Amino acid sequence: MLERLAAAFAIAGGTILLAIAAVTGINVLLYLADLVAPGRLGIVRGYEDVVRLGVGAAVPLLFPWCELRRGHVAVDLLVERLPSGAQRALETVGVALSAAIALFLAFWMAQGLAETRADGLVAGVLGWPEWPFYVPGLAALLLWAAIALGRLVPERSA
Repeated sequence: MLERLAAAFAIAGGTILLAIAAVTGINVLLYLADLVAPGRLGIVRGYEDVVRLGVGAAVPLLFPWCELRRGHVAVDLLVERLPSGAQRALETVGVALSAAIALFLAFWMAQGLAETRADGLVAGVLGWPEWPFYVPGLAALLLWAAIALGRLVPERSA
């Protein structure tokens, strides 16, 4: 179940990033058209808000998939020469640290969400409330932690 959820989160994050790329492309084309015919088209209103809020929501959605696929940065140059027991111990420490980091970030993201909502913070140009854009990241961080913690539990042989 965690794998399907992580895949869905990654697809959602990728879709948001593709939409941001599309909006960026449209914005560039409109800017270039404005150079040819000034004042006719303008640029995408609130472009900066869309990119900032979209990237903030999309990037954390990719973390659970990375944890599931062990896609985080690792340095194997020296570790691969260690005995297998030491390699497993380092892997366990790394996964536990990954889970701890995810939970730490989730705690502070929840704090930020609560403060942003309480303050009524809105995006500068579009006027969108900002707190809903914290929700996907918070969910993704919790899923990341769950996947990492699940990796710490030894698999049972049937």
